[in-house]
Amino acid sequence: MTKRYDKLFSAIDIITLIYSGWITLYLALGFGRAENAGANLAAHLSIFTAVVFLAWWHKSLDESKFPRLYKVLGFVRSLYPVALFGYFFTSGYSYNRIIFRDWLDPFFMNIDQRLFGYLPSMEWGKRFAGFWTSELFHFAYFCYYPMIAGLPLYLYFKKPKAFGELIFILSFVFYMCYFIYSIVPVIGGRYIAEAMELTRQYRAGIFTHIMVFIYRTSNHLGGAFPSSHIAVTLVLTISALQNVRKMGYVFLVIAFFLTIATVYCHYHWFIDAVFGVFAGVGGYFLAKYVYRKLQGAR
Repeated sequence: MTKRYDKLFSAIDIITLIYSGWITLYLALGFGRAENAGANLAAHLSIFTAVVFLAWWHKSLDESKFPRLYKVLGFVRSLYPVALFGYFFTSGYSYNRIIFRDWLDPFFMNIDQRLFGYLPSMEWGKRFAGFWTSELFHFAYFCYYPMIAGLPLYLYFKKPKAFGELIFILSFVFYMCYFIYSIVPVIGGRYIAEAMELTRQYRAGIFTHIMVFIYRTSNHLGGAFPSSHIAVTLVLTISALQNVRKMGYVFLVIAFFLTIATVYCHYHWFIDAVFGVFAGVGGYFLAKYVYRKLQGAR
């Protein structure tokens, strides 16, 4: 998918520059309170610079002389945030305790305790620990990964306009969650040592094993409030319902079980899941509004 960019920066560029600029400034101001501050500051500054350069290069290129290169650059500009999501998430561990030096999990644990009289993120997975129950919820949680790849890929070939909008909305909601993570350090259910151990024990079947493998190989902590897993899944579900109705119904069922799974699998506090729903639904429509405003201003 390519298009002639009338202005230097696309809607995707604008929100990426805002987010990367924020983290660059945040790391510079909190340099002495961040881990691996130098490397991550350099990385975010490089990303900021690369986005500006890519926009300038694409804008200044003569399409009639370099049609293939122009098309490739247009494709990259429409999709590059997807390649950054993983780094933006994992790098958050470097700077998510610049303001608050300690994890804020006790505050969120107290909310769950007051709501239920116990901690769902600890108890649900232990009370209902059967093989098939574990597989169901770990399968639902795993579905996030094929969903986030599958729907954009389908829209890219079938509905290019919807593809562009979805990538913007996904980027907007991710950046919104990542911004919160940068100042609100929350581990989630794994803050409790027993829960952490449960997420690292191979048991049940293939999907439980897959998720255990992922969490055994990832050392990242933080980024639990709100649940971006839920927020992004709901973004994908709403988009699918609007563009590929049958797929949307399937996504809706998965989203229901995935929301419960974030707590059952010990990854999130219950309140993380609640606000993940708000972030997903609210973020979707806010992002859509911003996208149309930015596109209309072009």
